[in-house]
Amino acid sequence: MTTAPSETTQHETFLRETLALARESLKQGSSPIGALLVDKNGQIVARGRNRTGEPQTAERVGDASVAHAEMDVFFQAGKLENPQELTLYSSLEPCLMCGGASALLEVGRIVWATADPWGGAGRLLAWSNHPAMQEIEIVPCPFPELETEGASLFAPEAKKAFPDKGWALWRKKYPAETEGI
Repeated sequence: MTTAPSETTQHETFLRETLALARESLKQGSSPIGALLVDKNGQIVARGRNRTGEPQTAERVGDASVAHAEMDVFFQAGKLENPQELTLYSSLEPCLMCGGASALLEVGRIVWATADPWGGAGRLLAWSNHPAMQEIEIVPCPFPELETEGASLFAPEAKKAFPDKGWALWRKKYPAETEGI
């Protein structure tokens, strides 16, 4: 599917915001990942960021393995009305949990800035091969400069969090962004 110019501008704007949320996560001691849920009119329904390194509060799921940016967005949004008309934007390709949640919630589209060659759901299964995910439009890494920015931001976390095999995949996919880490 070809992206219309207005959609292209919208994708870029929202992906830049996910990267800003990712930087905020890093400042707060969590993994640098940000996410947005946006309706068909371009209105932000919810903003989220990774909170795995932060304490849990009455308002936020934190300090837990499920405190991913995408899950933060879904918890904030609550029951989704017309989920097929929503787009999930993420600074990093969603993991299997977040991709699965997107499919179960019937989100219409997922757009991410940076591929995750180790932890992304696409490494484990082709997004379009899973019956629950076949209805989701997938738009991976539409802007090379934002992909580079996201990869540079997440690379130190990838080295710390992933096993040697995962880090090797990151170094192969993003050699410049992982150089010297």
